[in-house]
Amino acid sequence: MDPAEEFKDFAYIVSHDLAGPVRSLVEFSRLLVEQAPVPETDDARTNLSMVLESGEKLQEILHGLLQFSRLNTVPRLDQKVDLEEIVARVHMNRQTDLDMIRGTLNAGTLPEVTGDPNRLYQLFYMLIDNAIKFRRRNQPLIIDITCEETEQAYWISITDNGIGIDPMFHDDVFRPLRKLHNDDVYDGAGMGLTLARKIVLMHGGQIGIGSSDDGTAISFSLPKA
Repeated sequence: MDPAEEFKDFAYIVSHDLAGPVRSLVEFSRLLVEQAPVPETDDARTNLSMVLESGEKLQEILHGLLQFSRLNTVPRLDQKVDLEEIVARVHMNRQTDLDMIRGTLNAGTLPEVTGDPNRLYQLFYMLIDNAIKFRRRNQPLIIDITCEETEQAYWISITDNGIGIDPMFHDDVFRPLRKLHNDDVYDGAGMGLTLARKIVLMHGGQIGIGSSDDGTAISFSLPKA
């Protein structure tokens, strides 16, 4: 079997068969934290919290694998999609988060393409979420979304003034469950860019990263409608 097909099968099995037990683990751990008598020692309280945090982390990883498996099993829709409307929806849904961190999202003129509106929403949501997550804590976040047109495709760029990505990891970050930071610095399951790449490739496009001391630029192409 092709390695890619093996991973698809593995992701499907893991995300479905482990979801129930992990959900039970998290729910019972949360009940213990909320309802059990206060432990006598700080160590006991810390250990109980660590069990809950580990369960929630595993739940996040399984959710990412489930999303990946669904991209491989759920048929893709093909219809006209206004990317300006997609970005406006994402912006509206993340406005509260942006306000909390003094963040700004600027979107230029974006085209209409042919594709799956749900997956294109997921694509923009994940890339904007990455920009919010990997921001610099000591300055307001600025996200810019622009588009350049070529003869056969539209190239969309999402740039930010965040922490950037070391060029030596530009290929690695698209692999499943790859993380460059510890959870105590930047949380996440390491599936966001994997899913983004999958969605772009499903639409016949390409995706890449540019990064510098000034932040990160994720650029991807979508064929013209």
